[in-house]
Amino acid sequence: MKSDDSTSPINAVNSDNTVNSTSPANTDNLFGNEQTATEATAVTDTTEPPKQQRIGKQQRKSDYADFKATYLTPSKLEKRHPVNIEDSVWEKLERIARILGDRDTTVGSYINAILSEHLELYADDIEIWRKL
Repeated sequence: MKSDDSTSPINAVNSDNTVNSTSPANTDNLFGNEQTATEATAVTDTTEPPKQQRIGKQQRKSDYADFKATYLTPSKLEKRHPVNIEDSVWEKLERIARILGDRDTTVGSYINAILSEHLELYADDIEIWRKL
């Protein structure tokens, strides 16, 4: 009888293949960190068991479509304002918008979508904190 190795960190790691890879072998991650997402997952898997060991290709495509529709939809920004952010953050945002977004997707529209959702999510808390 074969032993169950489902708690092994190596077997429990999710696939790291992206929809639009920047390299043929998928050896680098989107942000160029020294520690890959696979290594980070392996470290966390040793401390707590995974809830779901494997995400199917259809689920990843669905998640990508939801993310793209929510954050990477090109939009015309009216009454724009400049915002200062660190260069490293800008490079990450630009890479995401360029690789995962459509042709008309800009860093500005991506940032606008992220901040809009953040403000909606925390609107009640912000109002409570304002009154403190």
